[in-house]
Amino acid sequence: MAGTRTKKHTPDRVNVRRGMKTYSIPVDSNGKVPKWAIVQRYQEVGSRKDKDLTDSLTLSSDLTPEEIVDWWADPSVCDIEGIDTADSEIYSVPLSIQGRKRKALKNIAVLADKKESDRIKKCLAKSFSAEELEEMASGRSLLVRTEPRLDDCTGFYLRRQEGVEVPQIILEDGTTPDGIVHEAVHHLRATDGRTAFPTYNGKLDDTKYRKLSKAQKDEVVRREETETVVETVARTKIDKVPSGYYDDIPGMNPKNSYLHDQKTVSGSRALKGRKAVRAAEENYDRCCISRAIIASSSKKRSRR
Repeated sequence: MAGTRTKKHTPDRVNVRRGMKTYSIPVDSNGKVPKWAIVQRYQEVGSRKDKDLTDSLTLSSDLTPEEIVDWWADPSVCDIEGIDTADSEIYSVPLSIQGRKRKALKNIAVLADKKESDRIKKCLAKSFSAEELEEMASGRSLLVRTEPRLDDCTGFYLRRQEGVEVPQIILEDGTTPDGIVHEAVHHLRATDGRTAFPTYNGKLDDTKYRKLSKAQKDEVVRREETETVVETVARTKIDKVPSGYYDDIPGMNPKNSYLHDQKTVSGSRALKGRKAVRAAEENYDRCCISRAIIASSSKKRSRR
């Protein structure tokens, strides 16, 4: 399996020609295609049924763009070990999760070690209803991946937009439930249409967003983040590491503000489904976080 590398490429992408078409394929510092990029591509163009079977032709996941280009163009031509093979742990779900939640979570890719992957999927199953998980796993679904260390946050969400065809949640290893659920709420809001960001067919409307003034962008980000914090509070019990956005409330103690919002929204009962959404919407104005000042350039925000 090989394609022809073209001259036009960037440091983190290589353009490879296959027949009459050229593919821009991500690469790491060693010139290999990162595992997250392979999973993302499978989510974008692969068949969900394909991961339940193992093809007679299976490639290693340690591949250059030239070696992977045939699969990149059509994932049905073969399998890649640990990606779309039947034994892939990326789509595994703990046995304690059954029914519709299990079926939905089997379509959400989690790229982490087995213990961390199980913890993340258990957290999602606990904090969201079956209907919500099905919504989150619809279309091209979602890729969740972990990194040993993130410099300025414990996690962020990359919504569908120009250059991002499959939404991603990137988490720091060991992120607590508040952080996991916060990013997942961003994704749910993006898929069900409640997001504050301008969207078109479930995708960020870059043209409309770019035309907004700085003040308007700040307000979009502020509403998206504060509404997401309130809904996260509704879905979780008291967390030892609450959202860093509580630091952005003028003149108020972050810990006390968080505890106030927990009591106000749900009494720390960890709601899910419509109950969680309704509790967040009805109590938003009573929450301390609604007074937070957050700019569109804030490092702590979930990236668009």
